[in-house]
Amino acid sequence: MRYTFKLADEMVEVAPRSLANELVLAIGDRDCKVIFDHDRSGACQLTLDGRSYQSWVARDGDDIFLKIEGRYFKVTAFDPRSLVGAAAAGEGSIRAPMPGVVVELLVAEGDEVVAGAKLMTIESMKLQSTVKAARDGIVKRISVAAGSEFNKDDVLVEIDGE
Repeated sequence: MRYTFKLADEMVEVAPRSLANELVLAIGDRDCKVIFDHDRSGACQLTLDGRSYQSWVARDGDDIFLKIEGRYFKVTAFDPRSLVGAAAAGEGSIRAPMPGVVVELLVAEGDEVVAGAKLMTIESMKLQSTVKAARDGIVKRISVAAGSEFNKDDVLVEIDGE
């Protein structure tokens, strides 16, 4: 399983490969050995590829705040599956899960679709995802065009049920 994190303004894919006392992570295109010992106060010892760092960690929802050797980092975890089905709002409206841009439209108004059908490809924070129909129906309205930008919670597509 691969996880996607936002670190500063960069999206980084991380894949855990070992879960013994040490954790080997494929971070981007490099393997890192990580040991993360922490206590309830937030103080921790982070060992990355054999080098140890005195660190502190705090969490707020999906946001993780790290202080490593006097530098502060905010890491946000994203579940790529949350982008694939973009949030459905109301009966047939599909809303954007986060701001982004439309890469490609795969349907047109009036098209008949089934639940799970690919409607469009979007890009949010350097991660491309496919927006899929949440139910069967007819594409009533497409609120965006290829290349257009959208904000979080904007309605992307409306589908009328049969």
